[in-house]
Amino acid sequence: MKKNLISLAVAASVVGTSAVYAQTMHVNPEGTGQVLLFPFYNADGNNASNFTVVNTSAVHSKAIKIRFLEYKNSWEVLDFNVYMSPKDVFAFGVIADPNGAGAAVVTNDNTCTVPALGGANGTFTGSTTTLASGAVQRIQPFVNYLPVANKDFDQAVSRTLTGHIEVIEMGNFGDVGTSTLTAHAAFAKHDATGMPANCAGLELSWSDTTWAGDATAGVSAPTGGLYGVAYHIDVDSATAFGFEPTALENVNNAQKHSSPGGLFPSLNAATSTTGVVYNGSITELDGQYAPVAPASSVETVSAVLMTESVTNDVMINSALGGMTDWVVTFPTKYHHTNGDAFVPPFTSLWVGAKKNAAGTGYEEGGQCETVSITQSDREEAFTANTNGFSPSLKEQSDELCNEVAVIAMGPAGTASALNVTTGLTNLGFPYTAGWQKITFSDADHELNVGGNSTLEGLPAIGFAAYKVANGAMSYGHASEHKTNVVGSGLDNFSYTLGN
Repeated sequence: MKKNLISLAVAASVVGTSAVYAQTMHVNPEGTGQVLLFPFYNADGNNASNFTVVNTSAVHSKAIKIRFLEYKNSWEVLDFNVYMSPKDVFAFGVIADPNGAGAAVVTNDNTCTVPALGGANGTFTGSTTTLASGAVQRIQPFVNYLPVANKDFDQAVSRTLTGHIEVIEMGNFGDVGTSTLTAHAAFAKHDATGMPANCAGLELSWSDTTWAGDATAGVSAPTGGLYGVAYHIDVDSATAFGFEPTALENVNNAQKHSSPGGLFPSLNAATSTTGVVYNGSITELDGQYAPVAPASSVETVSAVLMTESVTNDVMINSALGGMTDWVVTFPTKYHHTNGDAFVPPFTSLWVGAKKNAAGTGYEEGGQCETVSITQSDREEAFTANTNGFSPSLKEQSDELCNEVAVIAMGPAGTASALNVTTGLTNLGFPYTAGWQKITFSDADHELNVGGNSTLEGLPAIGFAAYKVANGAMSYGHASEHKTNVVGSGLDNFSYTLGN
């Protein structure tokens, strides 16, 4: 979901706007950036999700981190480094693990990864297969190590079947055709047959003194230019849904090249200068921006993703076999709700296991946020918050609890347009077609950005998925959520237009 932070018309009409805005972290409406946030992957049932990440630079080789996070608490379930040569594409899918109960990443792509996919990883060993076409297919299962280590009530690897993905650029490592061409860039460069020169050489650099001793060796600051495309495939109903990631630019202008298998870099290593649009003007939250937790910088990412609400269509017309799911993802929630104290705009800590009410055992605590819901049909009939989510972790049903919420429109038991069962909730919708708003502007949902200035709501991304049946065939479409930036006291910040 992209937020239209600055239009080309505004950029063209205000002197100096583009130069200033280019220096602040922001959601890039043009779709490229240093960070790509895919709001959803799904390997539940007979589903698969396919992704491409593209390096649009003609000169820079790029080191990127790809991180997969499960849907409940965004526990990391797999990550690895990818080394892309100029104009390279890395294509991969997420499928059900053919040898286990969770999900797995699969790729036939030749781009270098460290470690190489399809290898050993504790009790979740991957596989490497040479196909009849000569392509090498690599499958690497997702893991449940963090839920187990943190003693969650739900430690099942099946919770990895749905989730979201972070793609983070860690830096450039060589310019093709110049004297700065490094051995590492040469290793990653594809030859005429489409094969990189030496992926093993890149992996060796993490076991010798090169990057193991200094991860900055031959690596310069990230410059952006990544874009991504995704599509979800429901094999059983022959339906596909295409969607795109949210692209963040200037997330961190320092080199953050980190080792494979590590938890860094993350969204909690962002720049402290953030650009948002408020009342039609760019506001730079710079030196006055005082995060609640000074040691944390994830609030700067949350600031550019903040929205008071998400709005979209709903279509559940049974005459058309109509079905609608909403995906609502909170990509920074983990960093706000795990630790010694929660960080606003979220309102409590994640509790992976707690005593049940009877005191006879444990249950999942979750971390839920109260929302309000308004619904209208296509002829202005209106319903205010009469339908809540089902099932709910608490008695109060107007709450979103998971970090990736998949909501099937219709009463409990309504099937999912995306064919999801893992983590699925239902939301009653009284009309066959219309539109809906889920609002996060509870009094507690505020992000302080300095002094008495706040942004209201929650940092959310996502889309609505629509499916229509036509006999044995189905048709799918995805539409990004519409958002609304609301703040107070932001006039305390000096607008940077023309500076």
